[in-house]
Amino acid sequence: MIRLTLLSLSVLIAFNTANAQMGGGRGGGDRQPQIPDVEEESLIFLPPANWTPFGKKSDGKTDTYAFPKGQEPADWQEAIHYEQYVGTQGVTQARQVFELRTQGGRSNCEDQNVALIKQEPENGYSMVEWSESCTSADESIMHTLNKVILENEKLYSVSKAWKFEPEESEMGIWLNYMDQVYVCDPNTGVNDCRPLNPPPDRRRRR
Repeated sequence: MIRLTLLSLSVLIAFNTANAQMGGGRGGGDRQPQIPDVEEESLIFLPPANWTPFGKKSDGKTDTYAFPKGQEPADWQEAIHYEQYVGTQGVTQARQVFELRTQGGRSNCEDQNVALIKQEPENGYSMVEWSESCTSADESIMHTLNKVILENEKLYSVSKAWKFEPEESEMGIWLNYMDQVYVCDPNTGVNDCRPLNPPPDRRRRR
């Protein structure tokens, strides 16, 4: 079993920079959001307030997880999973990942529901977003909201997971959150970085 540790990985450079610019910590709440200060292509995101990031890294992939306060990798009801792959893994369009993952779910789910939310270029990159629910043979439930972004040299995936059925209002909050997760590259002139709004304060509950 791979041990999850508090992140100090390069994938969180964008998070740390943006958090500092947005006044993360005490005394900075009145600062206006600023453009993340990154030097190369980066996945830009902020874990929600009071969520703890964990991570692990392998040769071809960096995984970042975040859990609400009081939850942890071994015992959770909600989680966010950010994935950064080295290379594109042979993918030429983000939709291919949607098709592969949803087809794979058919063999693991007694009941599966998939809804394609949008598939259109985002900030110059191929992107797809969808929701999925899976009920397994033991009647356990998993709901996910997923976003995949394909760059020329890397593949990024972000998934929000619930081990229960989220309310419609809750799903709306996380759809807005996904809009704030994006990839930018300050060197291309066409994939510009934009200011980050504060993420939701999801102090939860179950």
